[in-house]
Amino acid sequence: MSDIFSEIPYEIVVKILSFLLAKDLCSISLVNKNLLSFTQDDYIWQSICINQFPASRISEEQQNMISEEATSKIQETDNLGNQSGTNFIETIVSNLAKLVLNTPSVESNSNEKQVTVSEHSEWKRLYKRLSRHINFIAKERGVIWLDCQQGGGDNHHWRTIEDSQSEFGKVVYLDYVWWFDVSSTLKAVLPGTYDVVWRLKIEQSNYSRRYYRNIQNLNFSTTVIERFEDEGDAETAIHDEQKHNHIPQPTLYANITRKSEWVEYCLPYKIDVPERKIVDGKMVYHDIHLKIYNHDSTSKSGLWIDYVRLREHDKNRVYEQFEEIEENEPNSTRDDDNYDSDYDTDNDDGMT
Repeated sequence: MSDIFSEIPYEIVVKILSFLLAKDLCSISLVNKNLLSFTQDDYIWQSICINQFPASRISEEQQNMISEEATSKIQETDNLGNQSGTNFIETIVSNLAKLVLNTPSVESNSNEKQVTVSEHSEWKRLYKRLSRHINFIAKERGVIWLDCQQGGGDNHHWRTIEDSQSEFGKVVYLDYVWWFDVSSTLKAVLPGTYDVVWRLKIEQSNYSRRYYRNIQNLNFSTTVIERFEDEGDAETAIHDEQKHNHIPQPTLYANITRKSEWVEYCLPYKIDVPERKIVDGKMVYHDIHLKIYNHDSTSKSGLWIDYVRLREHDKNRVYEQFEEIEENEPNSTRDDDNYDSDYDTDNDDGMT
């Protein structure tokens, strides 16, 4: 049987496909080689990005891509070690110029979005970055007292440490601290139902250390926040938020410690991100604010954190269990009473 799409003008097919979701495009690409070629067209991914993400978020990720590309080129040159200083500068400038030329310019207002993009842009790669809801804590650095030396000495509260087992290459390590907050915000999360996963490691007890106490009574909180497009940090009404809080059972820490390796700890609740809507002519998006915190008066040490991520919920996906999850677990709550306590294809007070 002939492929009906081969009889339709290319531009029309691409326009039709641009209205689909990314997961649907992936399914269509498996039908045959002809449809696969259609789904690779950058116009499709350009449309998906612009329709699903605020202009500010697109621009932010474009700048991240440029910065990472420049850093990568610098590292390549340093590793080769055989380019002259002049050639080195020329190489960096040349690559940055290409990136700028190939980076789409996005302008947004309440009525329309205009995008100017060269034919060699990589919108599909940009979409993957935008929809991969993961933050590496050492990169985002949403940690109080990170890399701050106490009293000018060698003792740190939290430290950034290189780790080859991390996708990012660096993790944060809790040397010792009395209370702490580790937070992360995933921006413009796509509608869907997600699992919240933290990648952690807990060090074996070392009672010879003066300040050592076992990690315990950690609070894991997750908040879904509605935001108007390009509104910055302003939030919508409190009743439109979802808040979840979870205090794990004590067995969690002992079980993770015994593993003596990195683990993915999936919180015992799912996050529902609503479909987007238009309010007063503006698109409403949803950010997810995630935090691990502990404010009690005991010193703590030995916690390693790599990342926090959202994975599309799949009832067939199995996570390792580190605690006994009861059907109606009392420590895992949805904050309806205002409790205040991939497309998966990642200062003065010490805040960095």
